[in-house]
Amino acid sequence: MPFYRLYGSRLSAKIMLVMKLTIVLMTVAFMGVYASGRSQSVTMSGNNISLEKTFSTIRIQTGYLVFCDRELLSEAAPVSVAATNMPLNQFLELIFKNQSLQYLIREQTIFVSKKIKLPGVPEVISTVPVEGIVHEAGGYPLEGATVKVKNSPVSVITNSKGYFDLNAKVGDVLVITFVGFEPQEIKITNTTTLDIALKRQVVNVDEVTVSVSTGYQTISKERATGSYGVITAKEIAATPTIDIMQRLEGKVPGVKIDVNTGLVQIRSTNTYATNSEPLVVIDGFPMIAVGDNQRLTSIGNSQMANNTVLSKINPEDIDQITFLKDAVATSVWGAKGANGVIVITTKHGKKGLPTLNFSSTVGVASAPKFSKMHWMSTAEYVDLEKDLVNKGFITDAKQSDYYDPLYASNPSEVQEWLFKVQRGEATQAEADAAIDEISKRSNEGQIRQYLLRKAISQQYNLSISGGNDVNSYYISANHNRDNPIYRSNNADNTNLTANLSNKLWNNRVTISTGFSYQIANTKTNQAAVDALGATTTSLRPYDMLVNSDGSLIQRSIKFRPEFADSLTNLGYLPFTYNAIQELNYSNNKSTANTARFNSGINVKITPWLTADVSGQYQRYNYYLSTINEIDSYVGRMNMNTFTTISSTTGRPVYSIPYGGTYYIQQSMNSEYALRGQLNFNKTIHSYHHITALAGSEIRQTYTKGDASTRYGYDQDANTFGSIDPSTYYNTMYGYTQQIGNNLSAITEQRNRYLSYFGNVAYNYKAKYDLSGSARFDDYTLLGIDRSKRAKPFWSIGGKWNVQQENFMQSFSWLSNLSARLTYGTGGSVPLAGYNIAVITLGSTDNNTQLPTGTISNPANQQLQWETTRTLNGGLDIGVFNNRLTASIDVYHKWSNGIVVYQPYNSTYGWSYVYFNSGKLQSHGIDLGLTATWMDTKDMTFRSNINFAYSTNKVTDSRYNNFTVNALLGGAQTLDGYPIGAQFVYRSAGLDETGQTQIYDKNNKIIKSTEAIPTTFSKDDLKYAGVKAAPYYGGFLNNFRYKNFDLQVQITYYMGGKFMKPSVNGYPQYSSFYGVLGRQEDFAKRWREAGDEAHTIVPGLDNLNYNSFQRYQFSDKLLRSGDNIRLQQISLGYHFPQSMLPKKVIKSLSISGNVRNLGMIWAANKEKYDPQYLNASSSFYSAPPVTSYLFNINASF
Repeated sequence: MPFYRLYGSRLSAKIMLVMKLTIVLMTVAFMGVYASGRSQSVTMSGNNISLEKTFSTIRIQTGYLVFCDRELLSEAAPVSVAATNMPLNQFLELIFKNQSLQYLIREQTIFVSKKIKLPGVPEVISTVPVEGIVHEAGGYPLEGATVKVKNSPVSVITNSKGYFDLNAKVGDVLVITFVGFEPQEIKITNTTTLDIALKRQVVNVDEVTVSVSTGYQTISKERATGSYGVITAKEIAATPTIDIMQRLEGKVPGVKIDVNTGLVQIRSTNTYATNSEPLVVIDGFPMIAVGDNQRLTSIGNSQMANNTVLSKINPEDIDQITFLKDAVATSVWGAKGANGVIVITTKHGKKGLPTLNFSSTVGVASAPKFSKMHWMSTAEYVDLEKDLVNKGFITDAKQSDYYDPLYASNPSEVQEWLFKVQRGEATQAEADAAIDEISKRSNEGQIRQYLLRKAISQQYNLSISGGNDVNSYYISANHNRDNPIYRSNNADNTNLTANLSNKLWNNRVTISTGFSYQIANTKTNQAAVDALGATTTSLRPYDMLVNSDGSLIQRSIKFRPEFADSLTNLGYLPFTYNAIQELNYSNNKSTANTARFNSGINVKITPWLTADVSGQYQRYNYYLSTINEIDSYVGRMNMNTFTTISSTTGRPVYSIPYGGTYYIQQSMNSEYALRGQLNFNKTIHSYHHITALAGSEIRQTYTKGDASTRYGYDQDANTFGSIDPSTYYNTMYGYTQQIGNNLSAITEQRNRYLSYFGNVAYNYKAKYDLSGSARFDDYTLLGIDRSKRAKPFWSIGGKWNVQQENFMQSFSWLSNLSARLTYGTGGSVPLAGYNIAVITLGSTDNNTQLPTGTISNPANQQLQWETTRTLNGGLDIGVFNNRLTASIDVYHKWSNGIVVYQPYNSTYGWSYVYFNSGKLQSHGIDLGLTATWMDTKDMTFRSNINFAYSTNKVTDSRYNNFTVNALLGGAQTLDGYPIGAQFVYRSAGLDETGQTQIYDKNNKIIKSTEAIPTTFSKDDLKYAGVKAAPYYGGFLNNFRYKNFDLQVQITYYMGGKFMKPSVNGYPQYSSFYGVLGRQEDFAKRWREAGDEAHTIVPGLDNLNYNSFQRYQFSDKLLRSGDNIRLQQISLGYHFPQSMLPKKVIKSLSISGNVRNLGMIWAANKEKYDPQYLNASSSFYSAPPVTSYLFNINASF
């Protein structure tokens, strides 16, 4: 009888298993540093190794038992192997190659036999039982997967553990399929126990976001229960503009980005205040937000925005931006997350040879056309001036009995001709001829030539990255320069970024460091801006800048020319003004330096437990200087004001030091944060997966600033004089005046935060996900009492991956179906009020020279956090192998404890005090759709459309008692209405005298000569909606043909209302001086009886304040803000490798982009652009002109 040897008896195996398990448990309990399980891979190397020795290695490393006839081993040839973590099946194939033996695996035993078939022995090789586990790449069993023998009717379905078994022949091919995963084929060999990992099926890997970042951790999108929006580096690069706002607009559902103002809003607002921007986080820590204000400070449609939070980041350094929208997504940020969170992850080096990247973008745009400004023509402007003079609104100061040239402003050229006729200094014919010549002038050509220019933006980026198994690096430099349409205005910034990572001790410890630095410079000059406005130095449409010979035209602004000349002859500085000349003076120059340094260490304690310690330090220095040189108009006027003429010498006497004024403002802001965090990530029994984190962090913000004004400044010598703020100085007007304190108070503020946080997520069978988070925030600004300062915030969420269910497997067209539900709380830092008394030290008293102090805020012990509860439900769908995907979220918010300024008992010293008494509800919908119409080797056509709806309603009945005037314009918070609710009068047109009439709620007409009755209330007004569009979104189409890419972007805004800018600066009283408004509606005013049938603009006859005010806020001027705009068309080309020098250029692409192509459709017939409306007459209210951008991108 042959003797059989069992390598590794079952009894010894059990004993060894118990011993190993005991050791593991003791190690975890007492040291908590290591735990591991059996592996199904083999590591072995050597030459001429006996088969018996390989079996021993298999048993030790895998736990598999080998059953073999000892005599067969003597026939086996030795083997030579070099295997490192080689799968067991592959290792067995290797050692049995060219052997006369064969093997069969059943459960955890390997049976070895001779290849020759013996008589009477069943054929076990040609027909064998096959079993296995089907799971996804992450290890989760796939229940309901189909396992079919190819070209055979034999098929089975996997059970809840992913297990299957069937009979098949050696050489048969198994086909494994599961909805949403790539099919896999496996050929049956001697190995009949299979471990099958399926990969998720996607249309295009580049277009699918596989993870989202919360700033604390990275979560697989398939496991995320919260609501997120993600923008990848590829999507950011598709819009190569300097302004990152333009790169993001219209691309994320529920995220509204106002490129004009620079404000970002995620979903609906949670507070009554206008400042409700989201928290911006970069590489895990909040960015320093100076004054918590993230608005743009650009000038003249500039693409540069140095003072926004996002502008401090080079767009080319961004790897991904994640927008956190609901409570589960934001609650881990606690008190700062109620308004949403923007998480930015910067680029890091990757394993591989060094890669050098260079890109450059140049943009060009022209100044807007005057026709887009809805201005009057010169002739219409002159006609208005004539009407104002004839009706007595503008009078001749020289004909007054109280005429004093020191207090008489210079009239316009048209007005002076009309006054000359009145004074008998010119005939009517002479005046008519001169005015007719003036009416034919237009200064548009000179303004474009001397004050405006083509806007040019430039961007240059250079980066190098690379790494190996233990080190990685990413270093970049970026420079931007922007010259807007206004001359003598420019901005530039330079960014340096470095991200380094090092792995130590067999990759168990990772040390990462990051550094970024930005220096930003701006220069602004108001001369060109003011020339197009309605200020004292603005240009009327006929005011020219230069004479026919090119010499500058000097206009007298403050005094009549003859009087100004007489003062200049006495020794005063010139009183004249020319905008071209002023381009060289009165410049505002600012420099901002932003530095950010972060570092962190990650320690792998066990395969499922890691620890992080990280910190960040940021510093922001800002310096602003405004120099009004002695040659500037402001400098001369200031000097002349404090100048008198000596009665003895006849020469000027300067009361203050001779020279210009030098204003300086400087501030320093710093912030540090330190965080400790434990991370848990473990799969238990194949289908229980748990991730968790817990930690604590401290944070401090500090700011300090001051300002000063120097007089008698000499820019060449860099010297200035001294003044006494308590002294009364002589002025040219005959009275004395104090200069006032030229030194501001030094402001200083320090805020500290302490937080504890935790988050846990559980997944079962890749079908069901549960998550929860909690955060405890403590904030010093809320005073001394910890019960008021410290606040817990929390969230819970769940997700059901429906397509994983067995009953869904018959729907082969359904690639993905999952439902999400979350609920939680978030907080907002109160923007006003404290629960301790705040004493503010002011400037020095002019008389006593001692510092002044006031109690600027009374102690309010009831003040605490503003809180928001959010309920969110979401559904994610993918069909036809994810060629069409959709994600929809519906949410509702309840905000409580909103800080409002409420009436208070004035006997305590304050008439109003801040209290947490406001309430607000909001709700909305976010919808994102992606359709891949075509995806072949040569052609791709993909569309993305997103839609958002958000609205809110004040739910506090105490906000009802407002006067009618207070409700007009949308400035009040009213119960039952959204924030910014607009109310207007119900217009009854004009009466027979050309003045405004309105209706009350009973349709009774109220004339402008009648006061509004005391019974007139909100019900008599018409609710006009809100200015901010509640419906908005974008539509993006991407086309690819071979190496060409075409992208078309459309954005839309619906549901908003705006008041048409009809007449600005309309005369309301019997006297009027200065530059008139230029709106075209002035020319449509009522002039004579009967005009009321075809115009609603009040006439000048019988004009009164009521008529003008009721017209400005009448429903006749209400317009729909609905519009659809073509934002961008871009065409790019990627050069094929065959066209590039080998071993020099890795990739090369070029693109041309056209932005701001205008509105495709607008609901208002006048074609006003609702996104760019401003009460000003300058180009600030002009829509952006079409800009052309050219980009090149190369890798070496």
